[in-house]
Amino acid sequence: MKTTLRGRLMLSFLLAILATTIILVLVANVVTRDRFTYMVSFSGQRTVQRLAPVFTSYYVQVGSWEGVETVMDWYNETRFQGMQDDAPHPMNPRWEKDYRPEVFAEDRLLLLDSNGNIVADSAPEAGQIKLPSGIEEKGALITVDNRHVGALVIVSALGELNVYQSDFLRQVTRLLIAAGVLIGIIGIVVSGIQAKRIVAPVKAISKAAQQIATGDFSQRVPVAGDDELSEMAATFNTMATELERQQELRHRAMADIAHELRTPLSVLQIELESIEDGLSEPTPETIAGLQSEIVHLGRLVEDLRVLSLTDAGELHLDLEPVAVGSLVAGVVERMHRAAAEKGLHLAVKGAESAATVQGDARRLTQVLLNLLANAVQYTPAGGTIIVAIETTGDQNVSITVQDTGVGIAPEHQLHVFERFYRVDAARSTKGSGLGLSIAKSLVQAHGGRIQVTSTVGQGSTFTVSLPLMPAAILPKTPGSA
Repeated sequence: MKTTLRGRLMLSFLLAILATTIILVLVANVVTRDRFTYMVSFSGQRTVQRLAPVFTSYYVQVGSWEGVETVMDWYNETRFQGMQDDAPHPMNPRWEKDYRPEVFAEDRLLLLDSNGNIVADSAPEAGQIKLPSGIEEKGALITVDNRHVGALVIVSALGELNVYQSDFLRQVTRLLIAAGVLIGIIGIVVSGIQAKRIVAPVKAISKAAQQIATGDFSQRVPVAGDDELSEMAATFNTMATELERQQELRHRAMADIAHELRTPLSVLQIELESIEDGLSEPTPETIAGLQSEIVHLGRLVEDLRVLSLTDAGELHLDLEPVAVGSLVAGVVERMHRAAAEKGLHLAVKGAESAATVQGDARRLTQVLLNLLANAVQYTPAGGTIIVAIETTGDQNVSITVQDTGVGIAPEHQLHVFERFYRVDAARSTKGSGLGLSIAKSLVQAHGGRIQVTSTVGQGSTFTVSLPLMPAAILPKTPGSA
């Protein structure tokens, strides 16, 4: 039989409540009985201490315990008639005023002689009673002329409860049990509510997860409160949102890849069919055009391969110490001709920097070439492109590529590093739309980060931050110590 989470939670709650209630009832009952018995015993000892002078006076007057039953009868009459009875004792009127006992109606009084034998009993009809050793310690010793003549003991002082006292304890026990049952009922109700509250979001997440497993990434679960269950629901929603976004990116990527492949392939197909049908001649210009499309296809395939390797964490990097100043100077030198042909001013700041990073020089060159190619492409004639190197205080070196181009709107800046993403106002339809995605992947593979800031109509600034090599492992220059 399948046990549900709610059932297990309720069972756990009930077992905990049941165990706690039983322990509390038992402890409360034991403590109550112990304290009540002690109170009765203490009260009995006080009573015999007050009654002892009565019996002492009797012994002084009579000289023995003979006929002491008259005093015991007075005790019985007094305890049954209560404190309002004003009838004095026939032997000594003072006893009624000074020694009237304050005892329970069923307290049994025993008078013992000097040998510990029972001389008088207020309730002989109750049968014989077995006296424990050291009983005198529980009562009041009676001495006459410094001579021990007897002891007065109340049975309740020995811990023996009468019928009324026992009934009282039974009532207390019944009340404790009733309270325990009430607590158990309340526990069942509360545990059911709590179990339902705990299980509800779990069931909602489980149901939504099943829908996501079938491909429905639009599923979301309600988030209420700020506890761990709410945090789990919020995390699930974040995961579902990211899965939905990734699905959209995959669909868009597949469509963009198909488009990027279809365009050069269509050109190749048309040109080849034209040559085959004799509509055009395989001139050097035609062959060069076909070759350009093939190169474009090759670059697209290579870009996709690099991205797939970085996604899988399998991109191989030939790591070695790379002097950032020399690397940047070399890349800028390669782009000078393209910038000059477009009438742009290309400059470098900090080329003399001694910053060194652990990296793959070929891949870092690919990143900078991509950034500079974009800057040259989207900067109007007469504009300026500045590449700057700066060492920051957090053990990083930053390389910025700043242009005075058309800029990128704020709503597009968060997406420029996504694959196949194009900004119509700032980017043409040339290229595969993978350059910045590859640049970001390569920078991250080096443990760095890349970011962009831009203002429409004023230009863009791309910043690449890379961790510096520790001084302890930098290569030594010739002549260094």
